[in-house]
Amino acid sequence: MNKFFKTLSIVAATALFVTACGVSIPSPAPATKAPIATEATSTKTEIAPTNTPEPTATQVVLGVVEGTIAFQSNRDGNYEIYMMNGDGSELTNLTDNPADDGEPTWSPDGKKIIFSSNRDGNNEIYVMNADGSDQTNLTNNPADDGGPDWSPDGTQLVFSSSRDGNNEIYVMNANGSAQTNLTNNPANDIFATWSADGTQIGFTTSRAGNDEIYLMNADGSNQTRLTNDPGDDAYPRWSQDGKKILFFSGHGDGNYEIYLMNSDGSNRTPLTNTARPLMTIIRMPTGRRMRCKLSSRLTATATTRSTS
Repeated sequence: MNKFFKTLSIVAATALFVTACGVSIPSPAPATKAPIATEATSTKTEIAPTNTPEPTATQVVLGVVEGTIAFQSNRDGNYEIYMMNGDGSELTNLTDNPADDGEPTWSPDGKKIIFSSNRDGNNEIYVMNADGSDQTNLTNNPADDGGPDWSPDGTQLVFSSSRDGNNEIYVMNANGSAQTNLTNNPANDIFATWSADGTQIGFTTSRAGNDEIYLMNADGSNQTRLTNDPGDDAYPRWSQDGKKILFFSGHGDGNYEIYLMNSDGSNRTPLTNTARPLMTIIRMPTGRRMRCKLSSRLTATATTRSTS
């Protein structure tokens, strides 16, 4: 299960405009032992990963987003969901809970935020209003649930759950009802994401012996393998027109790169070539989600709500 509060050590505090046609990663910066720092200014935001061996430490400079950003941070000693403007102003702790809260994602209409929390002793999926009020447990299951994502119309949520003894992809209504196992496979299925039109779901699975990206219809039918690599392929995210999928690929060497492929798995194209396990950051076109991956091991997410 994606236990964000056990594996995350970086704070994502802004979003990067990376289209489905390219990504920019600056040169590596020296490693440092200082605490992780997130600095928001009127012109840029810097995220500096720390406590990683050479040559993995990287400094990434991001453009500021017009809109409101939801992100997770442990600046108060535990992970909380925060909100701020694109220039870093009006920083607000939304969850304000002694447990760990993470994986925030805005609803399509910008009125609600789904997130994961361990406040009940295990990972559960919660929803709250955009101002942090009315925090409600949607999954209410003794197993671990995480990695939630909204359907494009905001009526359903897709997520991962270990309630069957392994990680499976589930779907439920936005109010937590009708929780349904879509994958029904003995392997581990995680990191699910909706297509832009809501008809398909991409996900990561270990059923081939390593992590590969699969595609299925929104009802769980027609589960189809898209990638076939000796290394791990993970974190699929759709382009806005539904024709392309962005993803991470490890190719067995531990160095994750960003790739682009057609939605049928054809025409795989590398967008980065770092030759080292750098931090990479993608703006996820559907849902405006950003995922950071550090040294092929650590991830963090942030989402933005447009002002338009």
